Amino acid sequence: MRIRVKDSLKVFSAILVLPLLWHACAVWAAPEDDYRSGADAYRGGDVVGAMELLRKSADAGHAPSQSLLAYILDKAEFDNEAVAYYRKAAAQGDPDGEYGLGSMYATGEGVKRDPAEARKWITRAARKGHAAAINSLAQAYMDGALGFDETQRNSAEALRWVRLAADSGYWPALEGLAAAYRTGAYGLAVDVQQAEVLAVRGRAARGVAEKRVVRAKEKK
Repeated sequence: MRIRVKDSLKVFSAILVLPLLWHACAVWAAPEDDYRSGADAYRGGDVVGAMELLRKSADAGHAPSQSLLAYILDKAEFDNEAVAYYRKAAAQGDPDGEYGLGSMYATGEGVKRDPAEARKWITRAARKGHAAAINSLAQAYMDGALGFDETQRNSAEALRWVRLAADSGYWPALEGLAAAYRTGAYGLAVDVQQAEVLAVRGRAARGVAEKRVVRAKEKK
C-alpha cells in the first residue's frame, strides 16, 4: 500500500503535537488538583499544608484557590495578602472572591473601609447565587448598612433580597419578613397569619443556628 507524502506529513505532525497537548492538559489540571488537595488539607485541620498547596494553584491563576487561600489568610489576620488574593479571584468573576473582597471593604480589613465598594462586590456575588452574599445583602438592607438609605431599605429591591435570604432559612431575614407582614413594610399588605408562619420558621432556624455555635465552641 502506497502512502502519500501529504498523509505522511499529517501523521508526523500528529506525533509531534500529541505530547504537547498532553503536557498542556497536565499543566492545566495541576491547579485544580492542588486546589482539591489544599481544600481537603484545610478541612482536615492542616492549615500550613493547605496554604502551601493553595498558594501554588493560586499563583497559577486558579480563582477558587485564590479565594480559599484569601479566606485562610483573612482568618489568620494577614489582611493585606488576603485582600490581594480576593481581588485576583474577584477580577475573574469568582463569587467567593467577590464576596470576600466585599466583606473586607465592609470591615476595613486590609483596605480602607468603603461601604459603596463593599456593596458593589457583595451584590455581584449575590446575583450569582452566593448564599452568604445574599444573606449579607439582606442584612444590610434590614440594618441600613453598606450605605443603604431609608428609601432603598424600603424598596422592592430590598424585599427581593430579604425574601431570597428567608427562603434559604436565614433566620434574621425570616424574622425581618415576619415583622414586615405585621407592619406593611416594603409595601406589603398586612398579613398577620403569614407573619406568624414566618416567625415560627424564624424561631426554629434561630434555634438550629444557636446549636451550631454551641457545638463549634465545644469542639475548640
